[in-house]
Formats: sequence, C-alpha cells, structure tokens
Amino acid sequence: MKKLLKVLFVCVLLTVLSGGGLYYYQHNKAKAATIDKLADQTIQTNQISTNLNSDNLIQVKFSIELDSKDTKKQAEKIVPIIESDIIKILSQSNKGDLKNIAAFEEKIKNQLNVRFSDGEGKIIHVYTTELLIQ
Repeated sequence: MKKLLKVLFVCVLLTVLSGGGLYYYQHNKAKAATIDKLADQTIQTNQISTNLNSDNLIQVKFSIELDSKDTKKQAEKIVPIIESDIIKILSQSNKGDLKNIAAFEEKIKNQLNVRFSDGEGKIIHVYTTELLIQ
C-alpha cells in the first residue's frame, strides 16, 4: 500500500510540474510573439527639427505603432507626410505642452489617425524616442 501511495504521489508531482513547465513555456512564447508583432507593426520617423510656437527649437524622433503589417506598409509610403503633420503639430505647440509627454503623444496619435480614417488601419500608440528642446 505504501508503495502505491509513493507511485501515485510521484505521478501527481510529475503532472503538476509538467503543467507548470508548459504554462511557463507558453507564457514566454506569447511574450516573444508580442515583441515580434510590435516590431513588425512599428515605423520610425526621421529626426525632426523645428521651432515651437514659444520660440524654442525642438529635435524629436518618434516610433509609431500601427494596428497591422498592412497598415505599416501603407504608413511607410507616407512617412514624409506623417513627419509634415508632426511638424505642424509641433509648430503650434509651446514648451509647456511638452511637459506631459504621454498627453502630447496621445495628441499626435489622434491627429495622425485622421490620415487613416478611411478604414485602412489606425495608429495604436506614438512613442517619443528622442527629445531635445533648446
């Protein structure tokens, strides 16, 4: 009887450890897929230099996350137009507007999404990757 309990205990232990290992593997695999997906759906702007409305000079660079690879392909075709739109937004902003970067990124995202309003995709998030204000 004791031998049967030991065997049963070992079987249950192996089952639990296998389940935990499988969960860990699947969880990390999903994270890797998410990072790859993010890279496949992101474009970068060139460094943008312009004057702010407050007579300050700004140099900034953005990464723009899009909702699909197809949207990324479309956005890559109009990067100069996207950059022009960003320059217009920046030239109407002052140094104080950039104190809350998250709110400013959201403003850029909302205004750039007008370019994608025909159902061809949308911008998920705008990330500021470089920022210098003088």
